[in-house]
Amino acid sequence: MVQGFKSTSLVPVIGVDQEKCVNCHMCIAVCPVKFCIDGSGDKVSINADLCIGCGSCVKACTQKARMIIDDAASCFESLGRGEKMVAIVAPAIVSSFPGEYRRFLGWLKHLGVKACFDVSFGAELTIKSYLHHVTKASPKLVISQPCPAIVSYIEVYRPELLSHLAPADSPMLHTVKMLRAYYPEYADHKVLVVSPCAAKKREFDETGIGDYNVTIRSFKDVLERRKVDLSLQPESDFDNPPAERAVLFSSPGGLLRTAERDAPGIGARSRKIEGPELIYPYLDTLAASIERGINPLLVDCLNCEYGCNAGPGTLNQGKSPDEIERAVEVLAGEGKKLYGGRAVSDRKARKRLERVVGRFWKPGMYARTYVDRSRNHSLAVLADSQFKEIYADMLKETLTDHLNCASCGYKSCEGMAVAIFNGLNKKENCHLYRQRVIEREKRVVDNSAIRLHEEIGLAVGKISEIKAALDRLQVKAGSQFSAIEQSAAAVEEMIATMGNASTIASGKRSQLSKLADAAAGGERDMATTMEAIRTAATGVSGVGDMIKVVHDVADKTNLLAMNAAIQAAHAGNAGAGFAVVAAEIRALAEATGSNARRISTSLGAIIGQIKESDELTERTGGGIKVISRDVGVMADEMSALIDSFSELSAGGTQVTRGIEELRDVSVEVKEIHTTIAEEVTGILAMIQAIAEISEETQRTISTMTRME
Repeated sequence: MVQGFKSTSLVPVIGVDQEKCVNCHMCIAVCPVKFCIDGSGDKVSINADLCIGCGSCVKACTQKARMIIDDAASCFESLGRGEKMVAIVAPAIVSSFPGEYRRFLGWLKHLGVKACFDVSFGAELTIKSYLHHVTKASPKLVISQPCPAIVSYIEVYRPELLSHLAPADSPMLHTVKMLRAYYPEYADHKVLVVSPCAAKKREFDETGIGDYNVTIRSFKDVLERRKVDLSLQPESDFDNPPAERAVLFSSPGGLLRTAERDAPGIGARSRKIEGPELIYPYLDTLAASIERGINPLLVDCLNCEYGCNAGPGTLNQGKSPDEIERAVEVLAGEGKKLYGGRAVSDRKARKRLERVVGRFWKPGMYARTYVDRSRNHSLAVLADSQFKEIYADMLKETLTDHLNCASCGYKSCEGMAVAIFNGLNKKENCHLYRQRVIEREKRVVDNSAIRLHEEIGLAVGKISEIKAALDRLQVKAGSQFSAIEQSAAAVEEMIATMGNASTIASGKRSQLSKLADAAAGGERDMATTMEAIRTAATGVSGVGDMIKVVHDVADKTNLLAMNAAIQAAHAGNAGAGFAVVAAEIRALAEATGSNARRISTSLGAIIGQIKESDELTERTGGGIKVISRDVGVMADEMSALIDSFSELSAGGTQVTRGIEELRDVSVEVKEIHTTIAEEVTGILAMIQAIAEISEETQRTISTMTRME
């Protein structure tokens, strides 16, 4: 029965870890429906409304970028809060924990799960529902529906087959409904589903039955994270009646093997088919088979190649089918013995089991309806002209370019074109397109490689010239350094000489000062001497005047003596004595006059000499004055010169420091130059190596281009 009024949205059951995804498109390659995956970006994404939840991508993703979205986190949180809970456990638990599944049940009850129910018994109920439908409705076709991935595929992609889906619940839903109807003590308990796959979550979401879908793999992760040793856990058993052979339901063909017990010969009218490579192409042709009347009565189908025991949520990926099935077959054998006795009588087992199953089964109790979700699948259908346009954009010029290489994941160029047209992929992910672009770019790279090689050759030449210039510069830098060393030595010697001169000049400063003072004192003494000479000259002139007086007195005395002699002569003898006196006076007067004349002559000579001395003294005083002035000027200039020597000495010290700094800089420049020279040599070696690589690359690219 189909219900078309329900929501067509599907709950997400597969997630993508964008950090781990490398956009390899392996997921598209293994996905049965392809277009639920959007590969148009740098990372893939999933459209949950088109995804059937088969888990093929989870198994195939080597990057571990795909994950099953289950209810593990919320389930364990609820258990931690002490929420009431019971569990229904898939038959795959037996193969995932071979020999220890009862200890697993004991661990669940240790966590707080109140009871555990075996889905294998729900499978026994399912077989009864199927056979009841076949007997009462006489359908043309019954498609088994234990696998929710197949149910989703038919709902979304093959709605024409919905009426042929078994109108009965899956074994899991049979188990939950049995639990709700016949175990009232657990009526207020949440239901934990220990599941082998991701898609089961959708079954519970669609029917509103079941609360937590937790995969066996998630339980394994919890065991490892909590460091639980399952072998140390107490054993426990299921709380519902055991199954007989329906434990095989999770194995390929298990449904038919179970149905043969109650409906011998049904296998001859059935089709057993599993694995995504077979089941979905088969379903695509099944409507045509029905129309032609060549379809089987019952299709026993599962998505997973090795059945639910190897579902994406189990621990059996990579195991051989013999290893997977061994524990299940052993348990099935135990069930046959339990119901069939020692002789393992099918007749006896059927009767005993029928009584047990009859207690939990009623007509219509386990009926199931489905939802037509075909409107989820709304991809645009391309016209021939649109295909041609897409192919041209993908550089597919002829039919020979339709490689159908499947590198894009769609197995055909047509599928890739449909994905591109609907925005689910891009031409850059086409192998041929990338190859053509690479060939085109390879030719460009070949030309670029030639130019690059030429440019590298020019660069080698330029760097060689730079190295030669650096070598010449190194020689000149050495000469410059030597010149700086010599200049430093010469300046140091000059500074030392200037220092000595400054020291000597500083010592002569006081002598020059004394000399200037002496010159000034001589000038003053010379002025005093000149004044004394002039005073002496005045005195001598006065003596001359006095000599004139003496001379006049002598002349007058001589005249008087002459008159006295005359008078004495007149007196005769009486005047003889007087005459003698007069003669003496005359002689004295003449002597005085003669001396006065000689003194006057001497004084004249003295006055002349005094005048000459005054002139000489005046000239000497002028010279001494000039000397005094020049000595003062020379003393000032010498003082300035001494100061200049001091400044020159201080400046020379600064020059010395500057030369020392210049010498240090010169040493540093020399070291830097050496480093640069070494680096340039290294760069030259590297560029020469690059030139060799470029030449080899050019040869390789040219060879590749010729091989096209």
